[in-house]
Amino acid sequence: MANSFFGLTIGTSGLYAANANLNVTANNIANQNTKGYSRQQAVQQATTALRVYQRYGAVGTGVEVTEINRTRDEYYDVKYWKNNSKLGEHTTKNYYMRQLEDYFNDSDESGFSVEFQNIYDALETLSNDAGSLTARASVINYAKSFLEYMNEIKTNITLMQEDINAEINNNVDKINALSTEIATINKQINVIELTGANANELRDKRAVLLDELSGIVEIETNEITYENGKSEFYVTVGNISLVNNYDAFSLKVVTRENLSDTDDAVGLYDVKWSYGDDFNVVSEDIRGSLYSLIMVRDGNNNEAETGNANSKPIDYKGVPYYYDEVNKFLDTFTSQFNEIQSRGMGLNGESGADNPIFLVSDNKVYTVNDALLKDPSLLCTTTNVHQGVASKDLLEELIKTKNSKDYEGGSAIEYLNTLVTEIAIDTKKAENMQTNYTNIQKTISNQRLSIMGVDPDEEAMNIVKFKEAYDLSAKIISVMNEIYQKLINETGV
Repeated sequence: MANSFFGLTIGTSGLYAANANLNVTANNIANQNTKGYSRQQAVQQATTALRVYQRYGAVGTGVEVTEINRTRDEYYDVKYWKNNSKLGEHTTKNYYMRQLEDYFNDSDESGFSVEFQNIYDALETLSNDAGSLTARASVINYAKSFLEYMNEIKTNITLMQEDINAEINNNVDKINALSTEIATINKQINVIELTGANANELRDKRAVLLDELSGIVEIETNEITYENGKSEFYVTVGNISLVNNYDAFSLKVVTRENLSDTDDAVGLYDVKWSYGDDFNVVSEDIRGSLYSLIMVRDGNNNEAETGNANSKPIDYKGVPYYYDEVNKFLDTFTSQFNEIQSRGMGLNGESGADNPIFLVSDNKVYTVNDALLKDPSLLCTTTNVHQGVASKDLLEELIKTKNSKDYEGGSAIEYLNTLVTEIAIDTKKAENMQTNYTNIQKTISNQRLSIMGVDPDEEAMNIVKFKEAYDLSAKIISVMNEIYQKLINETGV
């Protein structure tokens, strides 16, 4: 049966419950701007009723707070992580494709078309006076300027490939750091939750790490919870375990020993598991920024001759593809001029075959022959200089190369413009996809925040509500105290 001070006990339980709710509310308000924080709430229930030998049979004994939990829906977490991988992929593609677009930037004032046109303008000028050394020097110098411009594009592409390679290494380091920290947190969560408490802050911290990890590589998560409070948490990438509860399996980068594409930068990395197996980063099951870094660095439009270290063609137009396209253009351009030059004679009767206009190094650096830079008279404008210095049959052939259809069925400028258009299309596609996934991410984030986020107005109302509950519980205790004083002091009980 209830003792004489039963009312005080009930009032005290209400006081404790209201105080716990106020503390939780205070914590929510304090963390309303904390990244990844999930709003917490105190879960309370009526304590076990006390049986009494009266007609009403039982009487309530008060209230107790059973736990403090976090309000979060894992469904939206999974949606966020899936979308975040796609967003990371296309954001990275857009970033680097914009760089490529800048390298190939062309306009009426500057760019490859202006440099290219300068050569043919100089050839037209030379055709008016084929014997002019000044006009010949102008042709040669404009050709030199054009090749320097194109070589600079190739250099920039190679430097971009090196930058991407370094970023791949950084991404692998991030994956390893995040997976290790997640495994550590898994253990810390169990230490707390095996005592019956909820590790709310640690679970929030783990979710933030998973948010970041999902932007780098697509992940799958699975948590198994047992009756004693213990849990096991797993993270997989492409159906391969990255975090196995307390254990994290790391990745590593391995420098390629043999380049399947000789135009690639030296020291490119392949990604492997620390235990030696290949990490299939270009799998459709693995997206994120790491995936797109590999695609842009190694993408060759599915052409085997410019494949990656494993000789696997990658169906994306990345650095190797555009680098190879520039080389194809320059091969055709320089071969055309050299072939015509080889059939001619210089002003002083020198053989053009012995003095090609352009030279190509083993690593595909295209330059103008120093001999012609020093002596413009070596430029051949005719097959027979003895016909007179005004003879220009070969010069006319050189001028015609401007519109020749030797560049995969198009002219030189058409070929380069097609290349620029391809880059622009791929860049715009990446930009549109980034925008789409950004908008989806905002929607998912809003849905997630509608559940886990702290609403200042709601918390303000909770302050009033729980303060009122606290005051009323205190009032109950005060009233009971007066009753017991009256009972004891004035009745002599």
